[in-house]
Amino acid sequence: MGFLDKFKKKKAAPPQEGKSAPETEEYSPGGSAIYRYQTPEDQGFRPPEDVCVSTEAIEKHMEGIFPGWQGFVYHEIVSDLVHIDVHVLRSPEGDCQLLYTTGMSDLPMNLPEEIADREDLKYAELYMLLPGDWDLGGVGASTQDLPYERFWPIRMLKFLARFPHEYQTWLGWGHTIPNGPDYTPVCDGLGFGGAVLDSLSAVPPLTTEEGREISFYLLIPAYKEEIEYKLKYGMEELSRRFAEGKLPVVLNVHRPNLCADFKEILD
Repeated sequence: MGFLDKFKKKKAAPPQEGKSAPETEEYSPGGSAIYRYQTPEDQGFRPPEDVCVSTEAIEKHMEGIFPGWQGFVYHEIVSDLVHIDVHVLRSPEGDCQLLYTTGMSDLPMNLPEEIADREDLKYAELYMLLPGDWDLGGVGASTQDLPYERFWPIRMLKFLARFPHEYQTWLGWGHTIPNGPDYTPVCDGLGFGGAVLDSLSAVPPLTTEEGREISFYLLIPAYKEEIEYKLKYGMEELSRRFAEGKLPVVLNVHRPNLCADFKEILD
């Protein structure tokens, strides 16, 4: 069972003022801090205190980066803790689609004590690029209208956008999220067993009028070996592998495993 199944029914403990991300003394061979999370008891429904704080600014930011792209929004009907919408923009040529979240940056993430003063890391949103022929429906469509093999990128974005707030932690560049301890495929028939977060200069950070700096991280569905390679050697080395293997920015579910030769077993 992976995070796309396990966490959809259970919620995390409510936020506690001043509480930071989970403490850890566990590090991967590549120097990455490893956080392990237990599914907490159900705390009931917690409506968001703030909704769509920076949505308009984020929309303008994306429209400026992707001029002429048109689309629609999958609005979240019932929101717990934060209100996460997924926006869909299609390229004028119809060969690419951008998916990005809003609402993740409504609340600050809980940074570890050693970087707690990094204002540039407290707020973030996620995005993915899909092929133009990926059927995501249209204006007025509901995610319930989509078969799971088409819906899973939206679900992954929504889950990870809510994750740091539910689990009192943070997400940033180079973070890897396995889909459970067994790297359960994110969708039947696919080899991806989790995700890696990267940042590209194509989507620079946004500083809102209120002074809130929002980072944007590319969500890359990844194979088990790619995630464990990063844990062993660090994100810089995984980025090198991605560059050498010409990792497509637009999701290709048939892309090769760029760390298929990694056979080491991590403790």
